[in-house]
Formats: sequence, structure tokens, C-alpha cells
Amino acid sequence: MGKKDEYQFDYLDDNHRFADQINGALFQGRQVVKPDELEPAPAQSVYLGKEAERRENFKAIVDKTRMWRGRLIHILAIENQSYVDYRMVLRNMLSESLSYHRQWKQKKNAHDRNQDLAAGTDEFFSGISKDEKFIPVITLVVYCGMEHPWNGPKCLYDLLDIDDELKEYVSNYRLNLYDCHEHDTFDEYQTGLRQLFEVVRYGKDKKQLQKIIEKNEEAYRRIDSDTRQLLEVVANFRMEGNEDMRYQRTYNMCKALEDIKLEGIVQERLEHLIKVVCKKLQKDKPAEVIADELEEELSEVEKVIRAQQEAGSYDEKQIFKILAPQYEELV
Repeated sequence: MGKKDEYQFDYLDDNHRFADQINGALFQGRQVVKPDELEPAPAQSVYLGKEAERRENFKAIVDKTRMWRGRLIHILAIENQSYVDYRMVLRNMLSESLSYHRQWKQKKNAHDRNQDLAAGTDEFFSGISKDEKFIPVITLVVYCGMEHPWNGPKCLYDLLDIDDELKEYVSNYRLNLYDCHEHDTFDEYQTGLRQLFEVVRYGKDKKQLQKIIEKNEEAYRRIDSDTRQLLEVVANFRMEGNEDMRYQRTYNMCKALEDIKLEGIVQERLEHLIKVVCKKLQKDKPAEVIADELEEELSEVEKVIRAQQEAGSYDEKQIFKILAPQYEELV
């Protein structure tokens, strides 16, 4: 498990955040699961065979788990990385199946010790009595990839090469998947998860993220240290620390907001420069004349010209893509 995964898993150790994640993702913000109703539960692991010991990509599944009103809840936080695990449906099916198998084995062992199932009966061969029930297992998959939305299978049918007429004979399995890219607002969250999902969702849309931070400035000025640490690891956001009156460490997004604003200014200026330089290039004006007319440094105009030549066209977006890395140091 990578460094980012460890931070996110530790973050969900807190019962308030655990409940907030479940309520926000499954119940649209309704406070169905209460933090004080959550009880410890053993971590659920799935062994994926000998190959897992030799290949890093094959790892055991380790969930954050809690018992809630006689139900077992797993939260599987997906790595904050640029790829999607396309076998996640299979991993969840295996995890839940083994969890139910584990429950059956515990019940069978108890009956074996008590010898309370009559030999030769259906119950004896089943290892459980007819009326026994299992603890339901709820698995929530939380995807926080920064690069793109979840584009993998969301149910077993998505993985199968199956004709429609056969579907009624093949059992389906559906992921409880929460992908923040599918949401525009996160009002359903009451903890730092809201700020986490906002930053991940709009991390590549600096103008929109700036609006969100300014609208909720007070919340972003007093982010707790755990949320700050997670944001820095997941989204590479840097925040300044403050000591409040109760000596609890809090952080604010002022520096991050300033960076966003500065990046926006640099981007807008660069986009404008590309636009006007390209117009003048199409009139066959030399670099020196363009720089003089625009009152720009010759070196800046020459950068645009080189990028235009590399792009092989006057496509402003393509030219910006080539130039942008040269201006990262300014933001």
C-alpha cells in the first residue's frame, strides 16, 4: 500500500469521518449512521494467492471496517493515482464472499463444539441451522484519483462478454462506488471530507476551485491537521499553520488560494500572448516587430514562436500545452 493510501486509511480511523463518508456516499447526507453507534471490527483481508508475493500490483485487500447495528461495513479507499483498478468488481466479490464464508465457518465451529446439530440432517451437513442468519456486509469503494474520473467496470456485467438473452441466468454484482468526479457539490459532508473531495474534484479547474475556497473561506482557513496532511499528500496543496486559542493545530488555505490566483493570472496572460502573437505571425511579421508592437520582451515572443513551430499549427490550446511547463516556476 502506497504512502497516499496509508494517509487516507488513517484518516478514516476517526468514527466521525467514517460515519460522514458512509452518510455522504450512501445516504445523500442523511445522518443515518451515528459515530457513537460504530464499534471496532477486525480488518478484512483477502489473500490473492502466491502470485501476490511476487508481484506488487497484486495486493491483499485491506478495508477500514466497523460494526454498525449488527452490520459489517467496509470502506475501501482506492489509491490516489492516475489509474483505475479494472478488476475492482472481482476484488469486492471475493472480499465479501470470504467474509460470509468466515461467518459460516465460525458458526459451524460453534455447532461442532456444542454438538447441537443432529447427525444425518440437512442442518448437520450444512454446518448451520435452518433459521440462522449472517451479518450483512456493506462495501463502499471511494475513488479519489486526481487524473480522471472512474472509467472502470461498476458491475460484473461490465466485465462480461455476455448476450442480453443470457443475463437473466448470470448473477450480477454491483459496486457501491463513490467517485467525487460525478458530483458538483459536496454539501452532504460535514467533516474535512468535504474539502478533500472539493480539492480532488476541481484540482484541475483552478478558477472553479478558487470560487469554492472563497465561498467557504472560513472552513478552509481552519482545516484540521489530519485533513491538511491528506490534502498535501493527495493534491499537493501547501497550507500555513496557526495555533488557535485552545492550542489546537489548525491550518488555512490562504497560501494555496494565492497560488491558485497567481496561476490563473499567469495562464490568462500566456493565453492572451499566444493569441496576439499567432495573429501577427499569420501576417508574416518577424519576432522583433511583434515584440515592439506588443511591448513585450523579445525572448517571450520567441518562446511563443518556437512553440508554434513545434505544434506545426496555430492551434492556441496546443501551443499553450507546449509552453505551460516553462512557466510552472512562476506559480
